[in-house]
Amino acid sequence: MVEMYEENVEGIQIIHAVPAGKYHQKLPTVFFYHGFTSSKELYSYFGYNLAKAGYRVILPDALMHGARAESDHSVLLSHFWRILQNNVSDLALLKETFVARGLADEARLGVGGVSMGGMTTLAALVHFPWVKAAASLMGSGYFISLSDHLFPPTHLSRAAFEAQTSLLLGCDISDKIALIAQKPLLVWHGEKDDVVPFIESAKLKQALEEYNEGANLTFISEPEASHKVSVSASNRTTDFFVSHL
Repeated sequence: MVEMYEENVEGIQIIHAVPAGKYHQKLPTVFFYHGFTSSKELYSYFGYNLAKAGYRVILPDALMHGARAESDHSVLLSHFWRILQNNVSDLALLKETFVARGLADEARLGVGGVSMGGMTTLAALVHFPWVKAAASLMGSGYFISLSDHLFPPTHLSRAAFEAQTSLLLGCDISDKIALIAQKPLLVWHGEKDDVVPFIESAKLKQALEEYNEGANLTFISEPEASHKVSVSASNRTTDFFVSHL
């Protein structure tokens, strides 16, 4: 059995999933992020599955999404990279909150997410030493090169964009493979993804294999999958955290 709650943490709306009867216990905790133009509700099944397996799961709405929605879709589309960076800042607050409440086991904290949430995951893996295991589904951590063609910031000069997103761009994984290689990481990607190219994950796989033969990497590709998470991917994500967190 699983309990799921809607809560607000300093203006961040979340779904909070826990095994039934264990809300007040200290538990291994996974922070799980949704994709761009989506919401916490659409990926709440990850929370359900992980809570059923014994984890506390925190699923936040990203800035301008869900309960924090931006009514002007064009404004939303022009702020992808700002929103992604804000996820990283929100994550720091959420982690401190649940650890301080005695609900999250600081020795067993994981991060996962889909698409923009997968990018959040890879940024977190670089930025926060406390992340013990991470699952990136159809994401990328190559922020500098990806920002040239994925929702490019046309309303800003490149210099202004880089100044506004310096925290995020500083998490670009290009020169941080040694850091990523130290932690258990699940990467899932559909080979027919037409939003975040599959090559983004393939490049990371190659880099990790060249570094330490991908010793901590669980890499799953689905040849016919597009930019949509499969049931298998959801189940494998739960299995991954059960094995590594």
